Amino acid sequence: MAAPTREPLKYTGWDLQAVMGGIVRRGVDVANRRTMILLMLVALGARGATALADDYDEAVRLNNRGVALMGQQFTDKAADSFAGAIKADPKLEQIYVNEGIALLTLQRLDEAKVALQKAISLSAKNPQAWYNLGLAQHAGNDLDEALKSFQEAAKLDARDADSFYFEGVCYSEMKQYEEAIAVLKKTLEVNPLHASAEFALARALQRSGHTEEAKEHFKRFQHLTSAKVSAAIGLAYGEQGRYSTVTPIEEHEAASRAMISVTLEARPMIALAAAGKPDTSTGGACMLDVTGTGAMDLILMQAGERALKVLHRKPEGGFEAVDTDAAGLKVSGHAVSCAVGDYDGDGLNDLAVALEDRLVLFHNLGNGKFEDATGESGLTARNRPSGVTFVDFDHDGDLDLLVTGAGLKAGDAPNVLWRNNGNRTFTEWTEATGLGGKGKTAAAILTDFNNDRAVDLAITGDSPAPMIYVNPREGKYPTQAIYEEDKLAPSDGIAVLDFNKDGWMDIAVTHAGDPAVTLWRNVEGPNHIGRRFERVTLPLAGAQRGWGLTPVDIDNDGWIDLAVVVETAAGPRVRVLRNRGDGSFDDVSSALGLDRVTLSNPRGLIAADVDGDGATDLIVTQLNAPPVLLRNVGANKNHFARLDLSGYADNKTALGVKVEVFANGHWQKWELAGAVGYQTQPPPQILVGLGQAEGIDLLRILWPTGVLQDEVDLPKLAEGRVVIPMKEADRRGSSCPVLFAWNGKRYNLVTDVIGAGVVGHWFTPTRRNTPNPGEWIKVDGAKLVAESGKLSLRFIEPMEEVNYIDQLRLVAVDHPRGVEVNPDERFLDDPPFASGRVVASEGMRLPLRAWDGEQRDVTDVLSRRDHRFASGFRATPYDGFSNLHALTLDLGEIQPGAPLRLLMTGYVNYFSATSLYGAWQAGIKPISPYVEAQMPDGTWQRIPGEAGFPAGLERTIVVDLTGKLPAGVHCIRLMSNLEVYWDQVLVDQSDRAEARSTEVPLASATLHFRGYPRQTEGRSPGDLDYDYNRVSLTGPFQHQRGNYTRFGDVTDLVKGIDDRYVIFGSGEEIAAEFDQASLPKLPAGWTRDYFFYANGFVKDMDWWDASPFTVAQMPFHGMSKYPYPESERFPEDSGALKYQLDWNDRFDSGEPVHSYRFDYRDLPSSPAEDKSAGASLR
Repeated sequence: MAAPTREPLKYTGWDLQAVMGGIVRRGVDVANRRTMILLMLVALGARGATALADDYDEAVRLNNRGVALMGQQFTDKAADSFAGAIKADPKLEQIYVNEGIALLTLQRLDEAKVALQKAISLSAKNPQAWYNLGLAQHAGNDLDEALKSFQEAAKLDARDADSFYFEGVCYSEMKQYEEAIAVLKKTLEVNPLHASAEFALARALQRSGHTEEAKEHFKRFQHLTSAKVSAAIGLAYGEQGRYSTVTPIEEHEAASRAMISVTLEARPMIALAAAGKPDTSTGGACMLDVTGTGAMDLILMQAGERALKVLHRKPEGGFEAVDTDAAGLKVSGHAVSCAVGDYDGDGLNDLAVALEDRLVLFHNLGNGKFEDATGESGLTARNRPSGVTFVDFDHDGDLDLLVTGAGLKAGDAPNVLWRNNGNRTFTEWTEATGLGGKGKTAAAILTDFNNDRAVDLAITGDSPAPMIYVNPREGKYPTQAIYEEDKLAPSDGIAVLDFNKDGWMDIAVTHAGDPAVTLWRNVEGPNHIGRRFERVTLPLAGAQRGWGLTPVDIDNDGWIDLAVVVETAAGPRVRVLRNRGDGSFDDVSSALGLDRVTLSNPRGLIAADVDGDGATDLIVTQLNAPPVLLRNVGANKNHFARLDLSGYADNKTALGVKVEVFANGHWQKWELAGAVGYQTQPPPQILVGLGQAEGIDLLRILWPTGVLQDEVDLPKLAEGRVVIPMKEADRRGSSCPVLFAWNGKRYNLVTDVIGAGVVGHWFTPTRRNTPNPGEWIKVDGAKLVAESGKLSLRFIEPMEEVNYIDQLRLVAVDHPRGVEVNPDERFLDDPPFASGRVVASEGMRLPLRAWDGEQRDVTDVLSRRDHRFASGFRATPYDGFSNLHALTLDLGEIQPGAPLRLLMTGYVNYFSATSLYGAWQAGIKPISPYVEAQMPDGTWQRIPGEAGFPAGLERTIVVDLTGKLPAGVHCIRLMSNLEVYWDQVLVDQSDRAEARSTEVPLASATLHFRGYPRQTEGRSPGDLDYDYNRVSLTGPFQHQRGNYTRFGDVTDLVKGIDDRYVIFGSGEEIAAEFDQASLPKLPAGWTRDYFFYANGFVKDMDWWDASPFTVAQMPFHGMSKYPYPESERFPEDSGALKYQLDWNDRFDSGEPVHSYRFDYRDLPSSPAEDKSAGASLR
C-alpha cells in the first residue's frame, strides 16, 4: 500500500464502508468494533521508507490510538488523544470528526458541535461529519438544525439508511407525520432490514391513524430484533449507525510487520528407551501439575502395563520420569487421550484417561497423590474412545465429560456425554442432549462460536465435515456442518482461534489426507441469520496429511499464529503459519529452523511456556517414540503474559471462559477450550503475546455461568513478562429491585421487592416457577420523612435483571403506639399467595425457648432484630441450599380460642435457577419451610400448608397457625433445606389490635439511570446492605437485549395493573414521589407506618432461566405460565400497540458498551435533585 498523502481523506458513500471493513451497520455489533480495532492495528504497522512529515505521522498515530481507546471504552482518553492529533496536524478533517464523536459520547454537546463544524469547514463533502453534527443537534433537541444536517448527510451518501432514518425521526418528533412516513419508507428501500426504521414507521403510522399498517411494521421490527437479524439504533457509542464510530487513518499494510528473530530448538524431553524396552507412546498427552510443585508436568499416553508416563520438569532444567505407581496413576491398557479438569470443585485438577476400551478417572488428592475414582464416579464403557474432554455443557458450574470414538457395536452412537451430578458421580446424558453423533468421531473442542454465551461443541471424525453441536440451553443439540466442500479428507484434529480479531472464534482442522489443514473464518450467515464458515487460504504446499495443531503466538507480537503437524513427501514436519494481520498467513517454518528438525511419527502438538521464560514452546508427541520439545528462543524480546484463571461459581479449571486482552491499543480474544488439537490438552492457561506493550490495560473475562469481570489494576511486567493469577469474582448476578426511602437526610435501604415475581425460573425438567407479581413491603414511619409535602422512594435495579413494573402504591397505616403492623406477606411456592392485608399485633412475646438445627439454644439470638441470625445448617455447593434442618420453638402457654401467629423476621440467601438445576442433578429437591408440631407422645406431625419464607432481604413475615395446632401442643419446628436466616421470632395472639389504612396518592414517577449503589455483606451470606450515596456508574452487569421504557416521566404507567409496564434494567431506577397532603391527622397516641406495594415481573440472566438474555416475550398477568405457549400472546390490541410505540423506544443491544468494573464515587442525592447524573452511560 502506498503511503497516504497529505490531502484530506474523502469518505463518501460506500468508500467509508470499505475503510470500515465492508460492514453495513445494522446497530451495535461487537464484531464491527473489533474490525475497527483491527484496522487501527493495521494502521499501527511499521512505517515504510517513504515516511511523511513528523507532524502528520504523529497525528495519525494519536488518531489511531484514539480509535483503539474508543473501542476499549476509554472515551476520556480517546478524546485527549484526538485533541493531541489535531494539535500535531490541524489539517486532517477526519480527526475532527473522530473528536466530535468522542465528545458526543461524553455528552459534551457544544464542544462536539465545534469539532464537527470544523471538520465540515475543511471538507463540506464529508457525510460522516454532517451525520454526527445531526446527532449532536438532535441530542440537544435542536430539531430544525438536526434535520438539515441529516438531509445533508443523506444527500452526500444516498445509500446510508441511517441518515434517512434520523431525518424521519426529526420529522416525527416535529409531528410532521406524513413527511416522516415518506422518509422512513425511503429508509427501508435503502435497507429493508433497518429495525429502527420499522419501529419509527410503525409509530408514525399509529400516530397518524393508520393502526393496521402500524401493526405490520411493529411485528416486522419485533422479528428483526428478536431473531437478531438486525439491531435497533441505541444510545451508546457505536449503536447510532455506521457513521457513528470513529475511523482510523491507514498508514501501511500489516504485511510489512517483520517477525523478530525467533528459532525453535529441538530438544529431547527424555532419553530414548533402553534396549529391550521400546517406547509405547500412542501420541496422546496432556499437561497437569501431577507432583503438586506448581510446575506443569507432561502426561503421555502409552500402551502396556503402565499406560501413563509422567515427565516432570526439574527446577534446574531437564525432565525426569515420575513413578506413576507411587503417584496412584497406575493403569494398564492402550491409552489414547486424556483430559484435565477439577470435576469435584476441590481446587485440584483431576485426570480423565480414555483407553481404547474404557474410561478411567483419577481424583487428585494433592501433594502428588491420586486415587482411582472410576468406580465411585459411575463412569463405564459406553463406546470405544478416541478422545475425551471436560466441558460444562449445562453451565451449572461443574465439569461434565464428553468422550468421542466409535460405538460398541454397529449402529451405536460414537460419542458419550457424562453429566456431572455435583456429588462426584456422573450420569450418562447422551440421548437427552442428542450428542451421540454418527460414524466414528475423533476430537472434540468447546467454543462459543455464535457468541450467545452458551458453550458449543465442535467434533471431528469420518463425517463429510466436522460438526458443530449448537448448545440449545435445554434439550437436544441441533447440528451445523463447518463446511460443505467436497473432496476434503476426513477430519482429525481441531482448534479454535480468533485469528482476524473480529470477536468471533474461527476453526482450524487437520485432515487424514489432502489438504492436511484447513482454516475456516467465522462469518455472518445467510440473510444475516446465524453464523457460517468460509475457507481461508493457507501456505501449506506439499502437505499430504495433518495431525496435531494448536494456536500459538510464536513471536509474541499480539497476533495468533497456527502451528501444525503435517506429513510431506520429505517426511513429517512441524509447520508454523505466522499471522500477517491482514487475514493471511506466512509459512515461517524455515526461518524458525523447523526444516532441520527430525521427527518420528509425530502426532500431537501442545503449546506451553515450558521453561517460564515468556516465550511459548511447542511439545511434539510421537508414536512409539519420546516427545520432542521445540524450545522457543527469541520470542521474549517481545512482551508476554500468562493468565492462570480459576473459577469461583464456575468450574475451578475455568474451561469455557472467554478472555479479551487490551494492551496499548491492541486487542485479542481467547477461549480456554480444554482439549486442543489431536488427542492433546495444553495447560489450562492462556499465553498472550503483547508486542512491546508495557502491560495489560484491561482484562475482560466472561465466565461460563455469565459472570462478567473487568480487571485493570494488574501486575506489572518484570523483564518483559508477567504471570497473572485471576480468580472469578464473587458476584451476585440477580436478586430483585431494591427499595430506598428518604429519611429526611438521605435515602436508606428498606429491602428488596417482588423477588417472587421472577419469571421462567427452572425448577425441574418439566416445571418452571409460578410467579407472584405483587408484594407489600412495610416501611417504618420513622424512616420515611416527607420533604416539601412528598414522601420520596427510590426503586432501583442493582444487579443484572430486567424489570416489568406495572403498579406502584403507598398506603399509610395508622395505629396506636404499642401496636405493630405488618403486611400478610411471604414467599409461597404456589397459589393461593399471601393476601397482603394489614396484620395488627400487640402484646407480642418471645417464644419460651428456641433451638437451631444443631440443637443450640438460640432464644437470645431471636429476641431482637440485630442481624445475629439463627441458622444451624450446613451450606451445600448449590447456592441457597442446605441440609434439611429445623428451627425448633417452644411457644409456651397458648391461649385457647385466640389467634396464633408467628411474626418471623429474617431473610433468605436466595437459590438461583442454576443452583436449582445443580441440586436437581444431585437428587436434592427444594423444601420450603413447613411446620411440624410435637404430639403428646413425642412424635412430630406435619401441619398442612407452607409456612413460607421472607422473599429476599430482611423483612417480617406472618405465619398464621390459628386453629392448626392440636390442643395442648406448644412445641413446633420449621423444617427446610433452604438457607433462611432468622433474626427475630415473636408470638402474637392479639385479636383486637386497631389500625386504619389510607392510600397515599402517587404524585410522580420518573425513570432514569442511577448506577450501582455500593453493596456490603454482613457476617451471614446474603445479608446485604446498600449505600445509596456511594455509587458506581459502571458494574459487572449487562442489559438484556431489547426495548426498554424511555427515560423520563412514567407516572401514567404505574398507576394501575394493566400490563403497561415500566421496563428498566441494570443500574436504572424509578424515582417515586407520593403526596401526603390528603392524609388524615393522627389521633392522640397514634403513630404512622407505610406499606409500599409493587406489582410486576422480573427476569434475570441466569443461564437456566427462560429467555434470559432478551426483554422479549414480555410477561403479562393473564398468562397461564412462563414461558407461555404459542396459543397465548402479550396483548396486541390498539391500546397495547400505542403503549409499545409511545413508551418503549429505548433499544439496548445487550452488547458490551462500558466497563464492567465497579468504580465507586460519592453521589449524594435528595428528592429535590436531578437524579439523571449517569444517564449518558446507557
